Amino acid sequence: MPNYVKIPREIIYNKDLSDKRAIIFSYLCARRSLDDTVAFSITELCHWSYLKPNYRDGKINQKYYEVLEALSYSGYFVNFPDFEKLKIEKKNSNEYQLIKIDISKFDVPEKFGIIYFDELDKILDFKRELKDSDIDLARMSSSYILLLLSYLRVNMNRNEDKPLCCYRHYKKISDDIGLSERYIGRIIEILEVLKIIKCVEVKRSRYEKDDGSYGFITGPKIFTDYRRFVKDENGNIRLDEKYDHMLEITKQLEILNGV
Repeated sequence: MPNYVKIPREIIYNKDLSDKRAIIFSYLCARRSLDDTVAFSITELCHWSYLKPNYRDGKINQKYYEVLEALSYSGYFVNFPDFEKLKIEKKNSNEYQLIKIDISKFDVPEKFGIIYFDELDKILDFKRELKDSDIDLARMSSSYILLLLSYLRVNMNRNEDKPLCCYRHYKKISDDIGLSERYIGRIIEILEVLKIIKCVEVKRSRYEKDDGSYGFITGPKIFTDYRRFVKDENGNIRLDEKYDHMLEITKQLEILNGV
């Protein structure tokens, strides 16, 4: 049975929480115990993210601290650790904190971007995973990748009567989550090489203008998962052996082309 983290839609879309919102919530979900508590330090969070802790103003420890603080103010924690004390003491982030996640945030069906643990591991260690590729990894981070993946997952159609896809223009994605279109294109390339998401670009459509000249409309990108998990008759989650990601893309293309 695959393990996964669930990123709430409202976190994915909340640009005020910074681009690190998905990676921090992934950490909290991955580390939470059976009673929904998480014991952690910000330094440990940095190490888990494959980042070197940096305590200076404006650097990674402070950025992580600010997202945790914002999540708490948004009601995602039942109990709020004394982050203000950490702030006064220049964020002594080697000190462990204990929080309890408000599980009521998990009770809204189909409002989550699900990321499986094996995917999470690949993304956290993406530089090693892609060391032999020609992909531009400059200024790329796992936080960007996780944010975009969680966005695609929360918008992926799960109704079997329709193609199991998400289709969006890069501009729409950028407007929704705050990543630039340039970064989105690079992240999609990474997710394809990691065999997590498959993307196909719809051909541009040609139209005649009022003056008789012709213009082109760029179509949306179609995204689908490389693999799919389903529940069997006993409620256990298993890999769907019949799932074909290219078949789902073909179905979506036929709909967009009016076939």
